[in-house]
Amino acid sequence: MQELLGDLFLPCEMPEAPKQSFFKGLFGGGVSQLDREELFGEASGKPASSVAKHVPGPQQQMEAMNARAGNATSEIGRAKMAAIERGQRLGELDEKTAKMMHEAESFSSAARQLMLKYKDKKWYQL
Repeated sequence: MQELLGDLFLPCEMPEAPKQSFFKGLFGGGVSQLDREELFGEASGKPASSVAKHVPGPQQQMEAMNARAGNATSEIGRAKMAAIERGQRLGELDEKTAKMMHEAESFSSAARQLMLKYKDKKWYQL
C-alpha cells in the first residue's frame, strides 16, 4: 500500500517577495503594496511559509509499478477474452435450445396426429 502513495514532497523556504510588482514595473506604474484580500478574496493572514519541493523516488519503484501495471493490463485482457468466449458459447447454447424447442414442437404435433388417428380404433381394428 505504501508503494501506491507516490513521490515525497518536502517543504522548503519561500523565496523573498519581489521589491516591485512585475506588471507595475512593466507598465510604468508606481510602487504600491497589494492587499491580499483584494487579490484573493481571503480573510486569511499570512501566506504559507514553505513551498513543496519534489523529491523523485527511486527508479526501481517506477519499474516495479510499470511491471504491475503491465500485469494488470494483461489480466484485464484475459478477462475480456473470457467474457467474449462466454458470450459466444451462450449464443450457441441459445441457438441449440431454440432448435430443440422446434424439434419438440414437431414431435408433439406428430404424436398428437398419431393419437387422433388411432383414438377411436380398437386393438383388433388395426
